[in-house]
Amino acid sequence: LTASAKGLLVASGNVGKILRLGSTGAATASSATAWFESPVHDSGSIARWGRLSWVGGGRGVSFKTRSGNSARPDATWSDWSDAISDPAKSVITSPNARYLQWRADFTGTDTELDSVTIAYLPQNTAPAVRSITVSSQAAASSTAKTTASATSSAYSITVTDTGDATTPAGTQSQTLARPAGQQMAVTWQADDPDGDKLSYSLYFRGEDQREWKLLRDDLTDNKYTLDDDVLADGRYFFRVVASDKLSNTAGQSRQAELTGPPVLIDNTPPAVRASAPRRNGNALEIDVDAEDRGSSLRRCEYSVDARPWQPLEATDGVTDSRSEEHTSELQSLAYLVCRLLLEKK
Repeated sequence: LTASAKGLLVASGNVGKILRLGSTGAATASSATAWFESPVHDSGSIARWGRLSWVGGGRGVSFKTRSGNSARPDATWSDWSDAISDPAKSVITSPNARYLQWRADFTGTDTELDSVTIAYLPQNTAPAVRSITVSSQAAASSTAKTTASATSSAYSITVTDTGDATTPAGTQSQTLARPAGQQMAVTWQADDPDGDKLSYSLYFRGEDQREWKLLRDDLTDNKYTLDDDVLADGRYFFRVVASDKLSNTAGQSRQAELTGPPVLIDNTPPAVRASAPRRNGNALEIDVDAEDRGSSLRRCEYSVDARPWQPLEATDGVTDSRSEEHTSELQSLAYLVCRLLLEKK
């Protein structure tokens, strides 16, 4: 503060200015004797402005506002608004924008301003769905253990020392039922920039279908489980729609969606056809044909008399197609029970 012949000089640091306070008494209502510009307020996104309210003593203070979308006021900002002096009529008329600045004009000598409050509503930002994952899991209530997976098929042959093979009637193309207690879990990751609470809708459709079918609506968890035999074998797409309607009004809520990659559901095990054993010296040879309608085969194994499983090579050298041929040669056996296990991808 510096006294001068023309009044009191006041220096401000933000924004740097020198103001002169005159000593000629109260000014007229149409002329401000002092004014104050606030720092620029950042609402974080495009905002709708509400009311300007203030706390202070005395009369003779009015406010103006301006808004823009640059951090510093420039030519793109709006002009100063009409003066606001009545607390009952203090709605800000500046255009919706990210930044706002207000100015207080003082026309009285005994006016005191303690605080100013700006009400605003930021523009709602849409949520984002980041990823979708589909996996298989055991049901929580299931304690059953199985020796064959859901995508395997077993075939048993009993051979005596005479070389005769016995197999149950009607089992030349045997399939095994899916183990009980298996479920499919669909999980996803989503977030909201505003921190709004999200709800989800889960849809699915077949690869050759166009219409999405609703699995579940109004989910608040990011996981949904269902028995994996609910859907028939085939390729499916899953779509998650995230909405922030739980934290916003119907007109302000927004949503986002994501469709995951195709998922192959294949609960039917491969079909196994084994020939009758034939002798080749002291060895026994068994031809095994395997086929699966839904996916490629990946491994064939056999077990003799409940001993450890042994890999069986495909005739073409690689087990990698939906249909494969295998030949098993068993040496120096008088009696055996041979069990084949075939797995697919």
